[in-house]
Amino acid sequence: MDLPRPKGDLTIENVVYTPVGARHPVLRNISVSIEAGKALAIIGPSAAGKSTLARLIVGLGKPQHGSIRLDGADVFSWSRESFGRYVGYLPQDVELFPGTVRENIARMEEGDPSEVVAAAKMAGVHEMILRLPNGYETEIGDQGAILSGGQRQRIGLARALYGNPALLVLDEPNSSLDARGEEALNDAIAAAKASGCTVVLVAHRPTLMSHVDQVLVLNDGQVQLVGPRDAVLSELRQLQPTAKKPPMRVVAAE
Repeated sequence: MDLPRPKGDLTIENVVYTPVGARHPVLRNISVSIEAGKALAIIGPSAAGKSTLARLIVGLGKPQHGSIRLDGADVFSWSRESFGRYVGYLPQDVELFPGTVRENIARMEEGDPSEVVAAAKMAGVHEMILRLPNGYETEIGDQGAILSGGQRQRIGLARALYGNPALLVLDEPNSSLDARGEEALNDAIAAAKASGCTVVLVAHRPTLMSHVDQVLVLNDGQVQLVGPRDAVLSELRQLQPTAKKPPMRVVAAE
């Protein structure tokens, strides 16, 4: 049966994950929890497992050990159609579909026009859409061919925000954005949190940390640091790159 709309409490417990065909896990014993309405940043070097963890959080794979739960329910076992109504996901490589801007934001459904516009405004892309040849009814072509990389990314963000999700997962959402786009993104994160949405953000640039509450640092598929934002970032500045696989450390709030 369908579960009710989640509040947004996210719990990741002892997650171990090995992709099909791989010999070794890319994630090992990952544990962190975030309350509804808070934001978690996942940071770390390339190939640390950040995007893999983001995909697991939205139920695109199942850990071999441990669990990822939203309001106590396993995200992988949750009905895909039901779960998708409560989750917004912006992958690292944004894929848009042949169709109109409106259809893409509404996730290829007819969509409520007021909700489409609300998501676009939250993503800071409403004015840009209005300047397109046919506004929201503009055909964007295959993979959003008529749009720039930054425009595709911001429309993808509007799609993730559509329907006021309870959980928002953004994987490097500023990779194609200019300074104005990053400002709109930060505003969107703040607005999502204000509505009670839980935000998970994979990020490299510190400019996206202003609305983050907790930081999880991954290194070689393991937790290097986890805790409140300011404490973790302060600890990172003091750390020297000594070990390839540093032990897990939990940073307490001051």
